Amino acid sequence: MQDLTQRNRLSATVVLYHSGVEMLSCIQSFVDSDVYLDLYVVNNSPGDASLFTARWNCPGVHYYPVRRNIGYGRANNLIFPKLKSTYHVICNPDVTFAPDVLRRMIEVMDETGATILTPRVLNPDGTEQFLPRREPTIRRLLARRLNFSGARWQQLRSDYTLEGQNVNERMNVAFATGCFMMVRTHVIAQQLGGFDPNYFLYHEDSDLSRRVLANGGSILYTPDICVTHAWKRDSAHTFPATLHHLKSTIRYFNKWGWKW
Repeated sequence: MQDLTQRNRLSATVVLYHSGVEMLSCIQSFVDSDVYLDLYVVNNSPGDASLFTARWNCPGVHYYPVRRNIGYGRANNLIFPKLKSTYHVICNPDVTFAPDVLRRMIEVMDETGATILTPRVLNPDGTEQFLPRREPTIRRLLARRLNFSGARWQQLRSDYTLEGQNVNERMNVAFATGCFMMVRTHVIAQQLGGFDPNYFLYHEDSDLSRRVLANGGSILYTPDICVTHAWKRDSAHTFPATLHHLKSTIRYFNKWGWKW
């Protein structure tokens, strides 16, 4: 049962783009959550919404079709002016989580004062999905993307994601993955103005992380709270996605400095 005392404390955005049935489990996770929230679903691939509207035509779930693909960051930014919540969740449509996850994250945000909270991310088989925890550098991105062999490249990958360090305690990190994060609404939406709209796809989370830290905020990694991410690395398989990834990488380093 949802705790209605948390009403107006939490909101969330899920951005769809040809997501198909994969988004059903994600949105069901929010519907089944034991805290009340307003969920905003932004569809960047407009078309027949019957699959969505027939299933979740209920209070608290708001559907926003967009006439064209405006990009991930811009789609999230559309919702920020509407928010009255204390905390806001940014979530990919291929992420699922247990009913108590959002409540536990709210408790940690209340306790710590963190600007962004990022959980442990698991693969569907229960193994850990080692995502970046440190800021991107050219070497780290090359090591992660091209999967070179050799001890030096493996060390770069491990350093980037903290793989092998067996992190089991909360710790401040330099990067929050965009697949799932809880943010302090007034900081992200009002003070920082949301995502930088110049990033169409990829690295908008890297840029947001840098801006949070540059403005005196903090990013807290909480390995005791887990979500499951059915990761689809689109940029590794299609030319348009690869091109977007390259453009965003260049934009990121032009903005923040080229660091080898």
